[in-house]
Amino acid sequence: MQGIEKKMWDGRFESGMAPSMIDLSFSLAFDQELIEEDIQGSIAHGKGLVESGVLSEEEFQKIANGLRSILIDYKKGMPLWNAGDEDIHMAVERVLTERIGQLGKKIHTGRSRNDQVSTDFKLYMRHRAQEILVLEKDLAKTLLELSKNYVGKIMPGYTHLQQAQPIYFSHYLMSFFFAVSRDILRLKNFLSLHTELPLGSGAIAGSAFPYRRNLVAKELGFNAPSPNSIDAVSHRDMALEFLSDLSIVANTLSRYAEDFVNWSSSEFSFLTLHDAFSSGSSMMPQKKNPDSMELIRGKAGRMIGNYTALFTLVKGAPLSYSRDLQEDKEPVIDSVQTVKVILQVMKEALETATFNFDKMESRMLPALLATDLADLLVENGTPFRDAHHIVGSLVGSAAKQGKEFTELSDEEWENAGVQAPKAIKEKLTFLYSIERRNIEGGTGSNSLQEQFTKAENFLESLNF
Repeated sequence: MQGIEKKMWDGRFESGMAPSMIDLSFSLAFDQELIEEDIQGSIAHGKGLVESGVLSEEEFQKIANGLRSILIDYKKGMPLWNAGDEDIHMAVERVLTERIGQLGKKIHTGRSRNDQVSTDFKLYMRHRAQEILVLEKDLAKTLLELSKNYVGKIMPGYTHLQQAQPIYFSHYLMSFFFAVSRDILRLKNFLSLHTELPLGSGAIAGSAFPYRRNLVAKELGFNAPSPNSIDAVSHRDMALEFLSDLSIVANTLSRYAEDFVNWSSSEFSFLTLHDAFSSGSSMMPQKKNPDSMELIRGKAGRMIGNYTALFTLVKGAPLSYSRDLQEDKEPVIDSVQTVKVILQVMKEALETATFNFDKMESRMLPALLATDLADLLVENGTPFRDAHHIVGSLVGSAAKQGKEFTELSDEEWENAGVQAPKAIKEKLTFLYSIERRNIEGGTGSNSLQEQFTKAENFLESLNF
């Protein structure tokens, strides 16, 4: 079968690849995202080859300059690739050889695409994790600033999408902050764990050249060379962990986006998103839809799909390397691009949103105080289960009459087992309920100040 031009690895073959095989196997369309890491890795590899005596210092400088020129031209948008380029690694080597001649072919000495790709991919994930951490920190700072700005604003807290207990709005936002803080810690742990250099592992058994891996590791920001060559080129646990961490980030954003979608509805009217983060209907002129939040919610599903796809990919891949593993990059690249966008959108949408506190307070039902009544009865000596039953009977009786339990007469309260109902009713307010909860982690104002301090200390501790 006649195929297209031959490849750098084709000495064993009599023909080029079939067009259908090209469609199946070429990955340049998406893995060119790794170009900076590929060139960075190749320059560091070249330094290792100088130490090994494979390259002279002059040859290395010529190779390094050639590689840098490729990156410069790529960033300028110049056309560099051709139809025969399988992936970014082979494409860069081809262009390098065209620019500096036969010397370009020496750069692959002592390495395989297996350890080259593993190194590039690890560098890519480490670099993108740092960028995502910055975005996460920015979102966390926004949440803390908004929480401080809105101190004293109250809202109904929900469980099961039913009004549960009154809370400060800042307490709700700080729940978002602390969820984001754990997302940050997961990524920091990810960076601290995956610090070993694959280069020098070759295809499976290690390089045959006296290659100073420690030197190359230091050059690329790794702590040490990988201890086992099979492990270095085979496993994709780093990518699995990265996608898991990013999926959790997306899941965090998705859950709050779900609340914000609900809050944007006329049934709630708690939140008005800026026009820049909303859209209209092509048919209904009155509509203002919270598309930013809906898309964040939808993108989370996409990212969980990427994670599932990668896990499915690697679970049956035999050691050390099979071509299946080429499919590891696209889900990671897609999730990186997606999470960066949704983090930025969430931050900007919150910064520009209007929170309608008058609506929040006006929608608060007296039933939010049912737990507080039970607590007051307990403080007056009633066992909790009995107190729970008394309040439940009041709420049930009021519901039958189409009333709130606070609207029942003092006599009805007394008949249910409440002593001194008038004094208790006077005490039973939303602010009273909130300020009773100054336990560590609670919604009370003193607790909130403690949360702010913890949040500030956390942000100050971050150094990336």
